[in-house]
Amino acid sequence: MAKATRSSIQCCRIVLIMIWVLLGQYQIPISSISVEPKGGERSCIERERDALLSFKASIEDPSNVLSSWQIGQDCCRWWGVVCSNRTGHVVKLDLHNNFTYMNYDYVADEMNYKFRTLGGEISPSLLAIEHLNYLNLSYNDFGQKRIPEFIGSFKNLKYLDLSEAGFGGSIPPQLGNLTKLLYLDLSYNSLESVDYVAWLPRLSSLKYLGMSEVNLSAAVDGVQAMSMLPGSLRDLYLFDCNLNAMFSSLPLHSSNLTSLVSLDLGYNYFHSPIPDGLLGNMTSLKELLLERSHLIGDIVELMKSLPPKIEELDLFGNNLTGSLPSWLEHMTSLRSLDLSNNSLSGHIPSGIGKLTNLSSLDLSSNHLVGIISGDHFASLTRLEYLYLSDNSNLTMVVDPNWIPPFKLKYVDLSSCNLGPHFPTWIRSQTYIIYLTMSNSGIADRLPDWFWNVISSVKYLDLSLNHISGVLPSTLEFLSALLEINLNSNQFQGGVPQLPTSLQVLDLSNNSITGTIPLSMCNQVQSLRILDLSHNHLSGQLPQCLTSRKSFRADPGDLTPIGSELSILAKLDYLHVLDLAHNNLSGTIAPSFVNFTAMTTLSRYERNYLLDFVILLVVTKGQALEYYTDTMISLMSSLDLSSNCLSRTIPQEIGGLATLKNLNLSGNRLTGDIPETIGGLQSLESLDLSNNELYGEIPPTLSVLTFLSYLNLSYNNLSGRIPSGQQLQTLDDPSIYKGNNNLCGPPISKNCSGGDGTTLDDPLELEDGNEMSSFYLSMGLGFAVGLWVVIGPLLFKRTWCATYFLFIDNICDKIYVFMVLNWARLIANIKKK
Repeated sequence: MAKATRSSIQCCRIVLIMIWVLLGQYQIPISSISVEPKGGERSCIERERDALLSFKASIEDPSNVLSSWQIGQDCCRWWGVVCSNRTGHVVKLDLHNNFTYMNYDYVADEMNYKFRTLGGEISPSLLAIEHLNYLNLSYNDFGQKRIPEFIGSFKNLKYLDLSEAGFGGSIPPQLGNLTKLLYLDLSYNSLESVDYVAWLPRLSSLKYLGMSEVNLSAAVDGVQAMSMLPGSLRDLYLFDCNLNAMFSSLPLHSSNLTSLVSLDLGYNYFHSPIPDGLLGNMTSLKELLLERSHLIGDIVELMKSLPPKIEELDLFGNNLTGSLPSWLEHMTSLRSLDLSNNSLSGHIPSGIGKLTNLSSLDLSSNHLVGIISGDHFASLTRLEYLYLSDNSNLTMVVDPNWIPPFKLKYVDLSSCNLGPHFPTWIRSQTYIIYLTMSNSGIADRLPDWFWNVISSVKYLDLSLNHISGVLPSTLEFLSALLEINLNSNQFQGGVPQLPTSLQVLDLSNNSITGTIPLSMCNQVQSLRILDLSHNHLSGQLPQCLTSRKSFRADPGDLTPIGSELSILAKLDYLHVLDLAHNNLSGTIAPSFVNFTAMTTLSRYERNYLLDFVILLVVTKGQALEYYTDTMISLMSSLDLSSNCLSRTIPQEIGGLATLKNLNLSGNRLTGDIPETIGGLQSLESLDLSNNELYGEIPPTLSVLTFLSYLNLSYNNLSGRIPSGQQLQTLDDPSIYKGNNNLCGPPISKNCSGGDGTTLDDPLELEDGNEMSSFYLSMGLGFAVGLWVVIGPLLFKRTWCATYFLFIDNICDKIYVFMVLNWARLIANIKKK
């Protein structure tokens, strides 16, 4: 009998293997095979389907991602729902926002990301799904609502991911009831200061704990809870948790974290050395992340405390000093080493070339000195990321025929000494995606092979060198290219044909000649920045170019640039527009100031430019640098100064509510300063000097509460200078210099009448009695008028009904009028 049973089992195994082989041979996915329930029966449990439908009813789903969740349908086939093949119970609910960035239009991508998120209330009806062991609600937006306490009642839950889900408030201690939990991630929410974490040690089976950006500074039981973390824990992420107060007391060295593999304590601002024995008995630790933690002390002492098999070490952005130890070569398990943005000095030991597993090396932004040669890379066959930038006393000297053992993808050697000859070893690096060698002392002709070698490059920066040569007539073959910066070199030739993917082109400060090709009109669709200043270009600017994201031109190189500015208003994402010091003429059309990014402040806007692009913005009377990777969304600037613009400033300019810098000085603008200037709520700097403006200064100027720089000099303004609020702090008389008909503080000229007496402020002409009588009369008149209208309606029902019917008819007519005219307007626009 036993033999028969074993034979049957072996027979079944053979059949299963045959099925597996057949499926593999014909590439039939296992998931496509299903057994339909007999008699129309549905495979999911009815009460669980009802619970999911109740959950859906309470959820906000703007993009309808739960469209498959329909009454009468098999819930096991719904999006995000997984059922047990054996019991039919729902065991997995994965509703994370799986939107990924597919292009580089980050503003649009953020809006799409927001649109796809779930929100609203999380219904406790989910408790009917008793067998749930997996719940993922990450990357959604629940509008700062608290994490529901009932989640702690899912006794079978093993996986819980609520990261970046827009939760707020505190963490419910009921989560400590999830004793089967293996994975818990609460990172990157808006959780308030947490004062109680004693529930953490109760999660005795936990392997992964993510609490990044959870404020633990007020956790009175934090030290005790950390000392009792389960020994099963493998990954602990406490990035930006305000641990600085408890850092020296962290008992990680005495805890039972012998299985810990990854530890992230970055951005905690410790302002101290690593305490002795902090890493203690973490013998399994392979990943240690301490970036931007303001650690101080000698790099050697820190590295001595590291576990022996460390694979990834990130100490970026600390205050570590000293030199790299010679025994660094013995840390043979290292795959990634980031010591950038510290104060390290001395030479790089050549033994670093023995780290055969190293794939990423970042020593940038230190004070390293000396020679780096081929020996430093001797056995680095796996190296893909090399960053040595901003070590100005570091010189790379290799044989001209040297062929590196690696194939790099990301290279940043900016502000190192690579020259004077162009580094020929680059010729072997055919997989480069990011190449930056700016300000590296190269004074040589660009090799003919260069453009073919970098066929995969996306970001190229060779700026601030003395590289010469003729640019190729076309760069269209660089189909992946996004940004190219060749400024401040000696390149010649014309503006090349560009790849359609290009977003940033900077050829400024070269010897480029000819005209801007008309073909750029078809290729410029993705451009955000175009800088062709300080060249020898001639001819006119193609009109299509003025409808793109950003344009900068050098004074005198491109004249005339054009007389019609309204087409620029199509720049929906434009933050900074600088056309200063040209020969622009014509008027500022009302439509010109319709910049979306300057009228509304979106929390979903992100930066889309690399850190090598620096915008020079003239604001508050001085030139300030804005680095586009971190600061561009914080600055909104419009500078049309030193041109030949005429006529009036449009009233519509008041709609630029987020504008911080407005400079229209040095033109021929006339008319009044518009009253709508008070709508520039964020304005910090306003310069209207050296124009032909006349009339009085509008009192609305005094409501600009952020205004810290003002220049209205050399116009024809007249009347009393407004006072009050922010203008009281701007008391420099030179603000109003050259306006002979202005009077009042802060200038010395008094505002006098014909008899020589000083005039009072128009707002103070009425004395207290007159104002009291005025307000009393107005109040009585309002009360009587209101009673005349409302009184009869209260006592005469037919009159009341007739009155409101009349109002309804009027509203209907207005609505129909607006709809019809709007439709006609849209039709006319489409025809044009």
